[in-house]
Amino acid sequence: MTMETVNNLSSQTNSSSEINNSHVEDFWNNIYSHSPTHFPDDDDEVLSTALKHFGDIQGARLLDLGCGYGSSSLYFARKGANVTSVDISEVAINNIAQFCAEHQITNITGVKASAFDIAQLGEFDFVFGNLILHHLEPFGDFAKVLRQTVKPGGKAFFHENNAFSRVLVWFRENIVGKYGIPKYGDNEEFPLTPQEVDELKKYFSVNLEYPELVFFGLASVYLFKGGFHPPMQALDKFLYQYPTFRKYSYRQYLMLE
Repeated sequence: MTMETVNNLSSQTNSSSEINNSHVEDFWNNIYSHSPTHFPDDDDEVLSTALKHFGDIQGARLLDLGCGYGSSSLYFARKGANVTSVDISEVAINNIAQFCAEHQITNITGVKASAFDIAQLGEFDFVFGNLILHHLEPFGDFAKVLRQTVKPGGKAFFHENNAFSRVLVWFRENIVGKYGIPKYGDNEEFPLTPQEVDELKKYFSVNLEYPELVFFGLASVYLFKGGFHPPMQALDKFLYQYPTFRKYSYRQYLMLE
C-alpha cells in the first residue's frame, strides 16, 4: 500500500477556510487516534448492499471516500477491487497504511485529501461513502466534482443521514447540544437535505432507499440515554411497513448511476 497527499485544487483558498479545515481535521484525527483499523464483518449490511448495487468489482477502480476506520476499504479490496482510500485525517490514512503493511495487502492506496480534490485522482468505476456527504459544503460544488470522478457508466453508493423531517431538524438546531442533550459529530456537519440530493440529481440517476425507519428510536438515544429503546424501536418497525413514513427515516441509502 502507498500513502499520498493531494494538494487543494484551488490556490485561492482563504484563511478562514483553511482554519475551518484544520479544525475538522484535528477533530477526526483525535477520533481515529483511538480507533484501530480492523476487518469488517462479511455480512455488514451497508457494505453488502453497496456491493449488490455495484455488481462485479473485480479489478475495478473503487474510491472509498471518507474511509475513516478503513474497514470498508478492506471489504472492497478483499472482493477484488483496487481501492483508493481517501480521508482528510492523516491519522486515518496512516492507520490503514500500517494495517495493510502488516497484513500484506497491496490493492489499497491511501490518500490524505479533501473530498473536493478527488478529481485529481482520475476516474473511478465505483465510489463508496459512509456518512460523508453531510459533512461537505458547498455541496453543489462537490456534486460537480463527483460527476468528474465517476466514469461514464459508473456507480456510486452512499449511506447517509436524512434531513427530510422538519421535526428532527428543529430538534437538532434547538435541543441537541443543550440542556444536557448530547451532540455527536463535529460542529460543521448537518444531515443531508433534500436540496442536496437534488444537486446530485443534476448529474446522476439517484435511487433512494430506506433500509429501516429510524425516527422515534432517536428519542431513546438523545432524550432517555438509551431508555425506552425497545418500545421506541418497535414503533419505528411498525410504521416502517407504511411507505409514507419511510422518507422520514434518519437513515437512507443513495444509489447513483
